[in-house]
Amino acid sequence: MSAPRFVVDLTDLLEFLEHFRTPMGVARVQMALLDAALALEEEPLFELTAFSLEQGRFVQFPAALMLALIQGGRQGGRLDEPAWLALQEARAAACREGPAFAFQPGDRLLALGLTGRNPVQLRRLREVRQAHRVLVCVLFYDAIPLATPEHCEASLTRSFAEHFLGLCLQMDRAVAISDCAARDFRLWQRRMLPHLDIPVGVMPLDARFPAMPAAEPHRRSAAEPHRRSAAEPQRGAAAEPPDAAAAEAPEWPERLRDGRPFVLCVATIESRKNHALLLHAWLTLLRRHGDAVIPDLVLVGRPGFQSEPVLHLLQSAPELRRRVIHLQDVGDALLGQLYERCLFTVFNSFYEGWGLPVTEALAHGKIPLTPDHTSLREAGGAAAQYFSPQSEPELAELAWSLIRDPAHRQHLESKIPERVRIRSWREVAEGLIATLSAEAPALPDPIRRLFFPLGERIVFEQPAVPDLPALPQPFSLLHQLLCEGEGWAEQERWAIGAGGGPVLLRLPLGAPAPEGLVLTLEIAASVTAPAQFRLRVRRPEEPPGPWFREEIPTGAVQLVRLDIPPCHPGDLLIEFDTGPPVPGEGRRPRIFFTGLMLCDAKDHAAQLRYLAVRSGVRTPRPA
Repeated sequence: MSAPRFVVDLTDLLEFLEHFRTPMGVARVQMALLDAALALEEEPLFELTAFSLEQGRFVQFPAALMLALIQGGRQGGRLDEPAWLALQEARAAACREGPAFAFQPGDRLLALGLTGRNPVQLRRLREVRQAHRVLVCVLFYDAIPLATPEHCEASLTRSFAEHFLGLCLQMDRAVAISDCAARDFRLWQRRMLPHLDIPVGVMPLDARFPAMPAAEPHRRSAAEPHRRSAAEPQRGAAAEPPDAAAAEAPEWPERLRDGRPFVLCVATIESRKNHALLLHAWLTLLRRHGDAVIPDLVLVGRPGFQSEPVLHLLQSAPELRRRVIHLQDVGDALLGQLYERCLFTVFNSFYEGWGLPVTEALAHGKIPLTPDHTSLREAGGAAAQYFSPQSEPELAELAWSLIRDPAHRQHLESKIPERVRIRSWREVAEGLIATLSAEAPALPDPIRRLFFPLGERIVFEQPAVPDLPALPQPFSLLHQLLCEGEGWAEQERWAIGAGGGPVLLRLPLGAPAPEGLVLTLEIAASVTAPAQFRLRVRRPEEPPGPWFREEIPTGAVQLVRLDIPPCHPGDLLIEFDTGPPVPGEGRRPRIFFTGLMLCDAKDHAAQLRYLAVRSGVRTPRPA
């Protein structure tokens, strides 16, 4: 048996690069992994694909173009630079016009983030998995929206919970970035789906981010073909990256040009990072020891969720206005110099999946100060300096010990190489592949990870995700698992639309139905035109049955009943022919599914309950 291919789904990263240029956090990890895995001097480790919303399928994505985007992002700069705009146009064209990706049986389709936020993408992911027996794998970073919802917008927490549940219903393996993240994955996966046990490995992020040199002659240009496949399409790959050879040294922050010493903190300005604790500790040091002794504090990060109190504190305290420098959108080259020239770093947070700035400081030979919780002990190992979580006095005292005693600081720095091992990103990528290559128990198909409730109505509404501590109900996503085919549209609040392409419902039967079945479909027409369509019932291993024609008046909702003859366990397919797209309207949905109910033909009680609910009839309860 040949070794499996590892196919990376770029959709999440390409969406990020559409709106941002300078990578932070998850995007930096994704770009570092890809940069190392696709290096010209090494055998490429990954094939590349992306989901095209325009085509509704996964397409091939040129490796040379991906490397050019990585290089342009790492250099930083304005979003409206001509070279960056050209890369963006090439990216869009590659997704819009690229050929379909040819999946092979046994492929590991790896999402470098929680991919598939679009239900259409998740549907196509299921179909790829089923058609080609592809294993769907996800790189899991953290459960921040679930573990610390107070530091996230409520909408983010709800969408993350729904999306995490959707992926758990169809992923085959997860790889966490730390032991802490792996424990959190198991915790939340089992809270949502206690009967399921998705295998989860660990890929530590103990690597140094690549430096950004003035020139990178060993990199292929965006127009140079990928040497692994001479037939790889070059559509959209003609745009050149920003000229690395001509790049000048990054501009040093004006307030640091006199060579003054500084301490570095790299983190988005948001409530979870708790910059307030750091700033109050710095105020304590400044007021206790004076400006002449305490170095500047450099904050690198964009303002994020609930950043206002920190920004207000920076402006309100005179000492902080004088001695704190806030930088945004810092490219890799300048960030590397900031690490090299700082005295030490501070990284404070309420919760982390890894703690990249901790490892990055160690990779530059600098001591990080960080709280001792979640994954930060994994990131800092035996070389970082730890303080009790949320202890401002301990943080201030630890920082003062490194400021007042340079010899002590230098001694700690000299011990870093023997206390921690910093890997290359190539080693991290190879470790990821080794983790995904390991044998693991096979999981049920997505549609069989939930019990199919005979005799109960299944609604096709947008699921209502509650606020924590309540979690989304798995059955709220059951209807999405039933839908297959290119003609389905995105989930709407009250229904899922379909039209202009093949559409089918896959209903799993766990037991024989010797008396036959009754299927009732709730289908609506649009408010602008009647709906005309055909439907038929078939089994995957049998010839299809006859077509039935239906018509629904404009704006009406109709119950369509199908009597299904006796059948054995297995999948029952309900196939719909909605006809070609309406001229000038493309793939606009023309029928809408609002619900269904499948029951045994002899289960008259279930049929009566269903019809009573649909008609609004209520049965009085005893007083």
